[in-house]
Amino acid sequence: MVASVTQATGSAVLCVDLTKKLVSRAGTFDLDVAFSVGAEITVMFGMSGAGKTTVLECIAGLMQPDSERVLLNGTDLTRLPARERRIGYVFQELALFPHLTARENIGYGLRTLPEREKKQRIGEIIESFHIAHASDRKPRAMSGGERQRVALARSLVIQPCMLLLDEPMSALDHGTKAAILRDLREYHTQHRIPVIYVTHALDEVFAIADRVLKIANGKIVAEGKPEEVLSEEREQLIQYLNAAR
Repeated sequence: MVASVTQATGSAVLCVDLTKKLVSRAGTFDLDVAFSVGAEITVMFGMSGAGKTTVLECIAGLMQPDSERVLLNGTDLTRLPARERRIGYVFQELALFPHLTARENIGYGLRTLPEREKKQRIGEIIESFHIAHASDRKPRAMSGGERQRVALARSLVIQPCMLLLDEPMSALDHGTKAAILRDLREYHTQHRIPVIYVTHALDEVFAIADRVLKIANGKIVAEGKPEEVLSEEREQLIQYLNAAR
């Protein structure tokens, strides 16, 4: 049964219900999740191995679940191949093309558009994520923050119906991370689409989340506002920071 639809913010609603059994030398892992979100930024929070990335890959159509139903704005995406789901995906390793410039990486998914529209979209997203200065650089000549901005811009320039992010800020320092999260929040304010942001970093949760899905051992164990779901973890973090001063 698909999770009940709760339209939290805006008009877009995503409903997910999926199961997946993974077998490895370490044993068997059973993923079984059902949830619904509105056009908000939802953080899926959990430790490594909890099943976060598997959920994203199933939603995006990159992994075949054992059972699945994905509804977005009332449209059933379940049987659509990944390329037809119109989902933006930022991988943890970013997966930029090393031989292309920032501008070429961003425009890669727009190859079939008329040149005028393609240039307009690329220009707008470059401005939104403040990367005009790096637009002619290749990834090896960019900073970590610039590469992250390019990856975000590439995922969003296609005007997706939904954005998935898999621990995108894990390699960045606090200041760079905070600036990019502010830009992502500003983009989301202007383009109300469901965003699922995977992390196990508390600072990212409280910087970006409208809502939290806490996942452990392949199950959603709690959901709600960040301060409600992660009150204990937040208190532990505050105590740790105070002790470190």
